[in-house]
Amino acid sequence: MGKKLKVLALSAIIVANLVSFTGCDSLFKKAPEVEPEPKVETPITSPNEDNKVKDMLKEYFGKMYEKPVNEYEQNILMGVIPDNISGMIAQRTLEEGNNNPEVGIHLPRMVSINGIVALDYDIIIANDNKPLVDASFVGNNSDIFVYYVKVDLKAKGLAESDFEQYYQKNPDTKLYERIKENGQEKEIDEELYDYIKVQARYDVEVVKEGNDYKVLTQREANYKPGLTNRLFLLNHDFLTRIPYLNTKIDEEKKVYDEEKALIEMYFNNLLKVDKERMNLIKSSWNESKIAFSDILKKIGISPSQDKNLLFIDDDYKSKFKIESFPLKLNMERISGYDSFTVSLHPGYSLKNKMYLVSFKAAAVNTNGMIGDAVYYQYDYVITMKNINGNTLIDNIRLNEYYKTTPPADKTEKQEDKKEDNKSESKETENKE
Repeated sequence: MGKKLKVLALSAIIVANLVSFTGCDSLFKKAPEVEPEPKVETPITSPNEDNKVKDMLKEYFGKMYEKPVNEYEQNILMGVIPDNISGMIAQRTLEEGNNNPEVGIHLPRMVSINGIVALDYDIIIANDNKPLVDASFVGNNSDIFVYYVKVDLKAKGLAESDFEQYYQKNPDTKLYERIKENGQEKEIDEELYDYIKVQARYDVEVVKEGNDYKVLTQREANYKPGLTNRLFLLNHDFLTRIPYLNTKIDEEKKVYDEEKALIEMYFNNLLKVDKERMNLIKSSWNESKIAFSDILKKIGISPSQDKNLLFIDDDYKSKFKIESFPLKLNMERISGYDSFTVSLHPGYSLKNKMYLVSFKAAAVNTNGMIGDAVYYQYDYVITMKNINGNTLIDNIRLNEYYKTTPPADKTEKQEDKKEDNKSESKETENKE
């Protein structure tokens, strides 16, 4: 019996030790690690997400401007979100705003800007074959991300005076419609249309749905609340006219280079005109269009290198005023140009290719010393037109010219020349 008690006691001790060791092991064992929730990236935290939104907005505006303005009329009036962009619109907007004229999706419309009524638009495509859309992140309101978007567009339009001849406002819809004669819309001569470039600015709210970003609202910048106010033809605060030729786009840079070269050729040819030839030009200009064209051809001003430069018609006296020639009464000839610049005029359009031309000209005055030159500053507005497939200078207007200082390098040369003349004079005096 005592032996059994010893065995039981020993067993109890062993079990107690085992329980003790097990308890210690449980006490020092690490708690299981909790998996952190995956981080949700947004345009605020990730450049990749920001670029994802920008790519979406390029696609969105590219689709929106694919359709002509007149196809959006009912969408604007009824507030129906168009099918071509509905897949990129947020679910909240589709459910709550669709079929409401005050839905915050502003579609393309007719706008009057700088005397031209824009009737339709084409989005401009950059060298990478993507729409020229510039989107900048502005901020966020909780899970709504706000972007300021600039869209470059080519607008087809009519001068306001022509627009009034072919369009009238519908008193019910407040939209402009083509005037009808005998039940048919008035035909518009294609030559009446002109093309300008504008930049449309929008405030866009974006939300994330799943892995994609969708447009919650897309409103004209500085928009006026109320459909009627927004549709007002002169409500163009969201539009800015931009240069018609963008030299960062290869095709447009080529056009600019060609037109600039034509202007430079014309003024370089005028260096052939001295005092005697200017008298012949004046006489021929007073005589007739044919005589004026003939003398310019004989002197080699236009045509030049078998290329016609000027479009001379019956209105030549108003388009090529004799005062527009750089050689003036007190000048013998012009020996050269400095600081010659050719830049796009803000009013440049497809029909009226306007340029600002500025330069300094070195003129040898009739009563001046041989070799001395007086410098004059000239500022011109040159208008070119496409005539039968050829771009020609159609109008030359001299805005102003005035006496000015020589360029810095020419001033130094003149000072050196004066010093040489003084030295020569002293040597002559000493010899005498």
